[in-house]
Amino acid sequence: MSDKKKKGTYECLADTLTEETLQEAADTFFGQRKSIENELQIYNQRIHELAQIQARVQTSQANLHFVLAKGQSETIKLFYQSIGFDADQVPRPEKDIAPDLRMLQLPFALRTQNRYVKLLRAAYGAFVDQVRGYMYGRDYRDPEDPRCQRVTVNYQQVHAFFTQLKEKIQKANQDNSPTQVLQFVKQLDIDRSARESLVGVPLRYTLDEDMAIAAPDFAQSGLKAYPDFPLPDEVKEEIKKFAGQVYAAHPERIRQILKAVKGE
Repeated sequence: MSDKKKKGTYECLADTLTEETLQEAADTFFGQRKSIENELQIYNQRIHELAQIQARVQTSQANLHFVLAKGQSETIKLFYQSIGFDADQVPRPEKDIAPDLRMLQLPFALRTQNRYVKLLRAAYGAFVDQVRGYMYGRDYRDPEDPRCQRVTVNYQQVHAFFTQLKEKIQKANQDNSPTQVLQFVKQLDIDRSARESLVGVPLRYTLDEDMAIAAPDFAQSGLKAYPDFPLPDEVKEEIKKFAGQVYAAHPERIRQILKAVKGE
């Protein structure tokens, strides 16, 4: 084979390899971004779903606060302290969240004080149940495959997903930036790279900042982390004692609370 023919064959092979390399680089760059866009949609959907669950948590908490002497801040603070928590570390319901007393049932007891003890314990138990479902999810069977056990969307799950997604976005912006891809592409064009090297044209671009993928801000989601409250049976004596103290201090107010729960 003549040198001219060999040169033509090599150039053809080089062009083919260059095209394949460029296609692979494009697929990697845009494929990664498409994957991240899909994960961002999933993340936003989970944030929306979890916000709805949090609203139920806050409604249940508003009920508890109503039972605690109609939401008096000092009484609420003392209650959380009585079960071992710093009240300032416990998230509070948003201002637009109102109690929904239909979620409560007035328990039976012969004495008013005992009825209030049971009501406070029930309101607290409902709140704790909502918090645990929100923070850790609830098990359920997959309706399409009953053999599979799944967990409802929850705070721990969504926060972990956010952390992984944020790291993935940072890595994509740093390790697979538009500038790096363009530099790689230009280096495949040997003649152009040589000419730019001779005249001192720098291989720099200003696309990275404009095309950087914006990472979500979990702090702006409005989702709150709740502490691990003890189950009602674990603090039943503390609740009984506290309810007795509140009743002794505000008997008439407690009677009004019981009437409101009853629907009178």
